[in-house]
Amino acid sequence: MKKDLLEYIKVASFVIMAFSLFVIAWNSSKEVSYLQGIEAHLSGIFEALNNL
Repeated sequence: MKKDLLEYIKVASFVIMAFSLFVIAWNSSKEVSYLQGIEAHLSGIFEALNNL
């Protein structure tokens, strides 16, 4: 019985870690796309300034 409980806790811990890593990766990809959008806008601004 005690061994089954420890195995359940071990599996639950791995599931929680996997989900946490998924959330971190998802949030990181959102930040990357946000930063890429900013970079695109800044490139346009720099181009306009260079053409002045």
